[in-house]
Amino acid sequence: MCGVAGIFAASPLEEAGELLGRMQAALAHRGPDGRGTWSSDNAALAHVRLAILDVEGGRQPMVSDDGRYVLSYNGEIYNFRELRSVLEGLGHVFRTSSDTEVLLKGWSQWGEGVLEKLNGMFAFALWDQRERRGILVRDPLGIKPFFYLHDGLRLYFASEAKAILEALSEPPSLDVAALHMLMNFRYLPGDMTLWQGIRQLRPGHILEWEGGGYRIRQWFLLPLQERSRNGARVVERAAIHIEKAVARQLVSDVPLGGYLSYGVDSGIIAAVSASILAEAGQEYPTFTIDTGDSPLEAAGAAETARLLGVANRQERLECDLGQLLPEIIYHLEVPKVNGLQSFLVARLASRHVKVALSGLGGDELFLGYNVHLLFRRFSRLGGYRPLTTFFRLLQPATTAALLRFSPYTDEYVRGCRILASGDPVFTYGILRNVWDGVVSREAIYGPRMLDCDRELPNAFDYLRREWINTVSDPLKAMQGYELKEKMVNDFLWNEDRLSMAHGLEVRVPLLDLELLDFAASLASDDLMAGGELKGLMRKAGARWLPREVLSRPKSGFQVPIHLFFDTHLRPLCRIYLERSRLTSYGLFNPEFIERVLRARPSWKLRWHYFMLYLMVGTIIWLERFNVR
Repeated sequence: MCGVAGIFAASPLEEAGELLGRMQAALAHRGPDGRGTWSSDNAALAHVRLAILDVEGGRQPMVSDDGRYVLSYNGEIYNFRELRSVLEGLGHVFRTSSDTEVLLKGWSQWGEGVLEKLNGMFAFALWDQRERRGILVRDPLGIKPFFYLHDGLRLYFASEAKAILEALSEPPSLDVAALHMLMNFRYLPGDMTLWQGIRQLRPGHILEWEGGGYRIRQWFLLPLQERSRNGARVVERAAIHIEKAVARQLVSDVPLGGYLSYGVDSGIIAAVSASILAEAGQEYPTFTIDTGDSPLEAAGAAETARLLGVANRQERLECDLGQLLPEIIYHLEVPKVNGLQSFLVARLASRHVKVALSGLGGDELFLGYNVHLLFRRFSRLGGYRPLTTFFRLLQPATTAALLRFSPYTDEYVRGCRILASGDPVFTYGILRNVWDGVVSREAIYGPRMLDCDRELPNAFDYLRREWINTVSDPLKAMQGYELKEKMVNDFLWNEDRLSMAHGLEVRVPLLDLELLDFAASLASDDLMAGGELKGLMRKAGARWLPREVLSRPKSGFQVPIHLFFDTHLRPLCRIYLERSRLTSYGLFNPEFIERVLRARPSWKLRWHYFMLYLMVGTIIWLERFNVR
């Protein structure tokens, strides 16, 4: 796990050394174990290393034996040993035992065809000296990040956008369209960043640079299907795939452990990992943040650890948010409402191990969120239902009389009617708290946002454009959308950035490509066996976990938002959302903020607190990165 940065240029890079030095420094937290650079007339590559495999031999950038290819790579290839054996059979001789060299020789042997052979998480830059061609590649599920900016003459790229900023004479301005989408989704969808001109390379895509220009194309498609399988057989196959996925990701030359929560996903990973490592005489320590949520996250995790016989270290969610939030936003490079817990558990784990396994992805692959159950019910209602039924189901967090504003004010009646007639895309948007509309914008936004109202994309239109239309089951379509959007730009974004902030590599075995291929092919009824959230996974998990763990209800890894608001967020609002400060930026409406602050704290106002959290974070982001 590392950090990658570099430049492809149409003309000679005379100042490459200075630029690479600044870009490397911005990524130092991603690679505390070493640095390296390489440059030629038209390309410059930098690397910072977190040494996990072949600590001595895996230094980068790495040059191929014939000098043609130069590679700077971030990630882990879990099947690298199998690929190495194949390459050795083809006559390749290896100098190191690293997966980096396997990737480099694999490209030399198969070219782009090597990508279809990889099972892992990766983002890498490769320069072809002979063809004067640059390549950027991102893994199929976007586990590892990659950003780029093209200024017409040069292509700057890096694992984090802040490294690109170091190579520019001045920071790009705020992309207000991206901010609008962030306020709706609570993550940045697609290839967006908050900086104009800086974009993400999307998961499963490849960027080719040649002659001063570039093109991007997709090399991986989600294997979404919807075939029903035999019940007993599918449970057995699920267990086998899960066990193999976890085993693949236990390869490490440094200490390894895992996150442990109240739930099933991390419990299964811990059980499988502890069993495998015990055979090698190794331990599997686990780490938990006590959020104080209900049911109790920490108590459940401790009980799971006791049942499995593994160590479990815990910390209370006690922190100075005013001090931590700017640091978290610096690493995330975007305001997020769900970053604090990830930051704290990564900090805890990094004190004891260099690699941690996470249960992320289990809910996405096996349909484990409450919203999956609600969406399934909506999609199966069919025909006319009284609007009052949907009004109750979609009742906003509070009434318009309280704050003179409700999240769905101008979409409300239309939304209910569309739900009644069975529009899955709009239903999904409502269930995920997308609120876009004229009245809503006027209530939330200040003059700067409202002045460019016509330029702001409509969030519901974005959902329709990106929705998965290759499957007939609406729930499978929702699964596909979230795998390529919310999981990547919300959860995986947090997991990478906030673990690497502490020099910790986090692996996500439930997003193993073979497991993905299996789960994505199943019908939603198979995944939610018996109509139960994550029903198939719970049945498969019986191989490792007792019933008392498997039968636990879904518990979000979150804090009680109304208590959190009153204790931690309110003081920050008084600083960052003070009226004169807001007026100077012109992004948000002070009256909306003041109404929320005057209201009595209530869990029913959680949507409004999320808005305030994002607003506070936006001001911190603007000032931390000196953006206007």
